[in-house]
Amino acid sequence: MMVNSLLLAATGLVAGALAAYNPTCSNNIVTYWGQNSWGGAHLSDPANWEGSLGSYCQDATFDIINISFVTNFNLTGLPVLNHAFHCETVFNGTNTLHCPDIGADIKLCQANGKKIVLSLGGGNIYTYGLSSAADGQAFANTIWNMFLGGSSKYRPYDDAILDGVDLDIESGEHTGYPAFINQLRTHFAAASKQYLISATPQCVYPDANLGSTLSSSWMDNTYVQFYNNPCNLANINNRWNFDYASWDTLTKTNANPNARMYVGLPAGTGAAGNGYLDLPTLQTNLMTLYTNYSASFGGIMLWDASWYSNNKAYVLGLANWVKSNMRCGHKHEHEHEHRHKHKHRHHFVYSLHKLDFFIDDFFANDYSTNSMAHHNICHVIRATDV
Repeated sequence: MMVNSLLLAATGLVAGALAAYNPTCSNNIVTYWGQNSWGGAHLSDPANWEGSLGSYCQDATFDIINISFVTNFNLTGLPVLNHAFHCETVFNGTNTLHCPDIGADIKLCQANGKKIVLSLGGGNIYTYGLSSAADGQAFANTIWNMFLGGSSKYRPYDDAILDGVDLDIESGEHTGYPAFINQLRTHFAAASKQYLISATPQCVYPDANLGSTLSSSWMDNTYVQFYNNPCNLANINNRWNFDYASWDTLTKTNANPNARMYVGLPAGTGAAGNGYLDLPTLQTNLMTLYTNYSASFGGIMLWDASWYSNNKAYVLGLANWVKSNMRCGHKHEHEHEHRHKHKHRHHFVYSLHKLDFFIDDFFANDYSTNSMAHHNICHVIRATDV
């Protein structure tokens, strides 16, 4: 019965009009494409491996798709990419992929309102890093020219222009990432296109590889991986393991006043070592987080797209539920204004209470015998509308 209900919900979602990514919404759905994690465990079933990038842009399920990964920064040459079996052709004399079909799909997805973002890094099997500010600046220029709004002889996706850069940094030297982001934003400032900067830290706070970058750099979206760690969403009621509040505070104090945090989740039982929950439990936990932290809540991130076909009822049921139950629009701005007013109201009330206490103490100790003055002053303070 659960499966039937999920399939009905999924049908409604697929039939709906394609929706564009909206950074003011709390119901955005993000996924990663290009690593075929389901296929890696099902090598004998290629018919059900991850589909083309364009196949995930035909309905309203996903708002942002991160193309994974740039796996070797190769700072003295051209960066190296890995897209599993999707693309294996390289530019002559290089190790850099040339993927015209992916480029065409990027344009198709963008025409359907999706943001397609380049993700750097990946799991510990890859080697990469930025050990200095100079390395970060230089690599930002390379990424700008090869994948974004610049120009290069070597553009892996030809003239397709990606919508930003994601940092899925899980190893390597990381000193240079703030400079990398700053240099990218210098390029962004002179462009007419709007670009995104995102990061995908582990849920252990602070993240060992991205902690200093997240606390000092501009960030649009942070996709916290609440899986593969003790701080996975199954432990939401364990305050020793689960620390959502620190990530919420980090997001709210970012230089970007519109920064958003996303709950990163596995899209299938085999997509992660832990953190996969049945749909009713997951919905309950997500609603708890959304209710308590709605001002910074951007939506969910699912690892990865290959589970879309192989766990479809679950993925579509979850996506449809998020889009139906999380708000969209200007809720965040109103909440920010409310928090601002409440903060100052709290301080004003506290100051009045202190003054009231002082006046009571003043007259109680016969510092003055004017009881009428005491009555009039306190009456004004206690009747003040705050």
